[in-house]
This record gives sequence, C-alpha cells and structure tokens, in this order.
Amino acid sequence: MWDDIGGQNGKRGLCDTIYGLPNPWPICPRLPAAVSAVLAALHLRDPVTEGLRSLDDRQWRDALAFCDSSRLTLYPRDTLREFMPQWVRERTDENAARNVQRLPKLEQIHSTVSQRLASADIEFVVLKGITHGSLFGGRPENRMQSDIDLYSSHESVEASRHLLLALGYEPVEGMDRSPTDHLPAMVGKTAWERRGDYFDLGIPTPIELHFQFWNERTERLQAPGTNEFWNRRTRRSIAGLELAVPCPADALAYPALHVLRHLLRGSAHPSHVYEIASILDAHTGNDAFWSRWTSRHAPKLRRLEAVAFRLAWEWFGCRLSPVPAAEIEQLPATTQAWFAAFATSPVRSVFDSNKDELWLHWTLLDSRRDSWSIARRRLLPGSQPLRPRNNYFPETKRTWSQWLSPSAEYVSYLLSRIVHHLLALPRTAASGARWWWCLHGTLPPERAQPSEEE
Repeated sequence: MWDDIGGQNGKRGLCDTIYGLPNPWPICPRLPAAVSAVLAALHLRDPVTEGLRSLDDRQWRDALAFCDSSRLTLYPRDTLREFMPQWVRERTDENAARNVQRLPKLEQIHSTVSQRLASADIEFVVLKGITHGSLFGGRPENRMQSDIDLYSSHESVEASRHLLLALGYEPVEGMDRSPTDHLPAMVGKTAWERRGDYFDLGIPTPIELHFQFWNERTERLQAPGTNEFWNRRTRRSIAGLELAVPCPADALAYPALHVLRHLLRGSAHPSHVYEIASILDAHTGNDAFWSRWTSRHAPKLRRLEAVAFRLAWEWFGCRLSPVPAAEIEQLPATTQAWFAAFATSPVRSVFDSNKDELWLHWTLLDSRRDSWSIARRRLLPGSQPLRPRNNYFPETKRTWSQWLSPSAEYVSYLLSRIVHHLLALPRTAASGARWWWCLHGTLPPERAQPSEEE
C-alpha cells in the first residue's frame, strides 16, 4: 500500500539508507540502564558488556526482574557469568536448577497427553517447547517453558479439548474474547498462587490447543501455505517420547510468525526474538536447510518470516545466510524505513508507552481499508482487558480475600491500561509524523543492509 509514497527517488533512498549502530542497546533512549545493559551484552555479533560492570545491586535486581518477565534469565547465565555479582550467579544457578527439575514434569505431561490423544486416534503436532532442542540444537535446560503448544486439525481440536477436560484441565476464564489462533488455554486447578517466582516448581503448565498457524482475518495479512505445515509433519524421538513435530523449515516458520504476531500486537517478547536470532546464527552455513526452506514456503509467507528475521538481526546481531539476507533485502522500502526509525520501540514500549508497531503493520498491508481497520483496533480497543483471576485455584477453595483481591487488582490494571492508551495516542501521533518525515523528507544517516554471512 505504501510503496508509492515519496515517488521512485524516495523509494530508492529508503532502500539505500537504513541507519543505525551494530548494537542498538547501549544508546537506546528511554530504556532503563539495567535493561539496556542486559540486551547489549546478549548481542551475538557485537556484545557490549561495560553496562553490566556498572550496575549496582538495585539495578541488578531490576535486570533480573526484566529477564524473568521476558523469559531471558537463563540465556546470560553462561555467557555473562563473569560480569555478575556472586549473589546474582547464585540466584541464576538456583533458577537453572529448578528449570532442570521442571523438565521431567513437562515430559510427563507430554507423555500423558500424547497417550490419551493417541488412544482416541487424534493426531497432533507439538509446537516449539521441548522440540526445539532436538530440531535446532538448543539446550532444553536453558529454555524457560511456561506452557505447552499443541496443534490439532479443525476436525479434532474439540475432541482434544474434551480429552483434556477429562484429564482435569479447565479453560482459563475470559480468554474466549481474545483474538488468538488457539482455544482458551487449559490448566489444572492445583491451588497454586502467584508469588512472583517465575521458577516456582509448583507453577501449573497450561496447554494451548491450536487450530491454525496464522490468523489471516485478524492480522489482515496472507500467509499462504501454512496449512501445509500439518501435512509435512514428521516424528522424532524427544526425551524418550515419539512426538509429531513440524519439519525443520516449518519449525522455524512457526516461531517467526509467532514473533511477528506479537510484534504487531505490541507484545513482542525478547526471548522469542533471541531464539530466532540464535537459530539464524546457528544455521548460517546450512545451505541444504535454506534450500528446503525456500522451496517449501511461498514468497508471501517468506516475506512475513523475513520481518521477524530482520527484528532478530536488529536486536541481537545474528549472522545471516545468503537466503534470509536476500529475503530481508526484498522487504518493502517502507518496512525497511520502519526498522530504521523504530526497531527498538517494542522493547521501549514496556517503559515508555508507544504503539509504533502500527506503522510497521501498515507497511505490510495491501489496502487502506485494512489499514484503517487495524488502526482503529490498535488505537481504540473495543474490548476490556481480561479480568485477572487466579486460574489455578479451584473456586470451591477460594477464601473471601481470594475472591475480592482480583477485583481490586482488576481496577488497578484497568486504570493502568487506560493510562497506557491515553499516553500512547499522542506519542503514536508524534511517531507517525516522524515516520512520514522519513518517507517524504530527509532520512537519518546511512546504515548498511544485513549482508550475507554477517
């Protein structure tokens, strides 16, 4: 829709002048020093560790809080250990030990669910989670896994839900109003209560039953060929279990689409982006993998994946093989301009309300009608935020304080969301003006395109 803006000269200029530093985090504006220091040190090509050396204990607690909520805590434990105070090393060592202790529980859930589904002749695919170590060489003990994602065909997803109900899982309340690609998450009511510990061994593991790999109606973006993920599924032996998983090319495509979906909805998780960056970096010289990836994915699908790849390259400086580098270079000029101006905005939005991802979404759309529909949904949400509840506590065992506390929390949360949207409106307008100026006026200093083998 936007490629004609600025004429041919403007379009050529956008393609040739993508700017920025190799590592964007040391000078990222309006980002807490602790967060900036962690992200800068995790950069794969140009890690900057000076920020970690200057953190005091309070800032280290802030850094750990950010890592916990972003699911990043275990990634810097090995590579950045020398920069950590002793108490931070001990804390992350304990986190890692607990994460290892959780793995048998996750494997047992997979075993129980897969056996129950198999007994009912229901086929399914395991998405992400414990399968990524087998497919891409990651270490399962270093990956925080908060839930289990399963895909089942439209014809059998309801039958799968009934089997989970029989196993004691119940739908998370309120999620039926959220635009997702899966049924409401299901979880066991174990009377567990949140205490701010992301590595608590008692945390129940929700299961999400997916019925589509991409929601074209919600995102207004076509991802042709995603239905073939199901037809190309294969079986692997993982943790002693025979599990159906996507083929390697699709196993990268799905988390890339997952990153893009969250990016466009303003909720991109750094851990998801870091995982994509690590996969791209590890497969730099794997020509056979990229040949299969190209042959199995349509151009429009590769374009959506390339947006996630570009984000991973921007944030964490992963190396790129010629194939993904070429796909990134072929992104629309306006999409390139968005990354030039707003690549770090999704992280900053947690601390400085913005909705800069709206302009990225616009660059990928084909019609003005879709653009205004997306803008209306993002700027003026029509539904109220989900009401916070303790979804792990049986209603029959809740005390009066447990009934009343969520109501008070909801009022506080609702007010915070109202403030967020009110603050985001003028900032989004200002960023829109800035983006318009990038398209029509003088662009920022030149930046190199992601190159092959970078």
